[in-house]
Amino acid sequence: MGIADRSYMRGRRPDGPHLSATVWTLGVLVAFYILGLIQTSAGADFLGWAMLGENSPMLWQWLTHGLLHDGFWHLLGNGLILWWTGDIVERTYGRRAFWSVLAGGTLIGAVVWWSTGLGGDRSGQLLGISAGVYALMLVALLDKLDHQITLLLFFFLPVTLKVRWLLVIVSLFTFLGWAFAELPGRHTWPQWKGAWNDSIAHSAHLGGLLFGWLAFRRLNQTNLSVQDAQEEMAPPPPTAPEPDVVRYDDEETAAVAPLTRQQARAELDLLLDKISARGFGSLSEADKRRLEELSARLR
Repeated sequence: MGIADRSYMRGRRPDGPHLSATVWTLGVLVAFYILGLIQTSAGADFLGWAMLGENSPMLWQWLTHGLLHDGFWHLLGNGLILWWTGDIVERTYGRRAFWSVLAGGTLIGAVVWWSTGLGGDRSGQLLGISAGVYALMLVALLDKLDHQITLLLFFFLPVTLKVRWLLVIVSLFTFLGWAFAELPGRHTWPQWKGAWNDSIAHSAHLGGLLFGWLAFRRLNQTNLSVQDAQEEMAPPPPTAPEPDVVRYDDEETAAVAPLTRQQARAELDLLLDKISARGFGSLSEADKRRLEELSARLR
């Protein structure tokens, strides 16, 4: 069986043939945006239950605030990043990881935003799923730091840069925005205040980045749990022995002699079986490089 024959390498996700979690989430966000338009035109307030305020927030609002957005451009920006990075996370780690990262980033972002406002002169409500999207972005891109990507700045100006510099720029802007636009006592730096848009919840974004970094480390940890270690040490059943997977400790070992197409397919199958059994995070860096080499060769 080759790479194209694997369920997790085709159009469907490894979790099943259902609608992807990324598309489902985008549909829900669009639905709530339409409800917001209806609310505005009707002069009603039937979505206020979902907003996270600074005074006595309700338990569910720590997550439901992510369903609402402050206008079309806010929704479009979050939606585009969600479509791009959410799909990568879902295909690489599965639907459960997608939901965990999105919800965790949204929650931690809200906690950091609320905590930042304590003792300060800020007032307002938190809207948008930006913190969860930032968490997804970090999980999706941290293992692709040297990849080149092209972004459309202002939706028409193409800019090409490495992923590592994109993450550096985003993180630096987020930290400075949090420090100069949101921290209590920021009014002591009036010369900086005009450089930052107070309507952006930089603190929530910072919380999302922090959770995304932690989630990436958790999803890609190399140490097995006690249960996994026991399963690893147990002898394989005679009817279904676990395939041996070749490990490469360095680049020189990974650069093996040329293989026939049949040998390359057999080696690729071993790596794919390991992904299917234990997840993509179980691969070493050398395994990942070898997977890319063999996949490119068999295309």
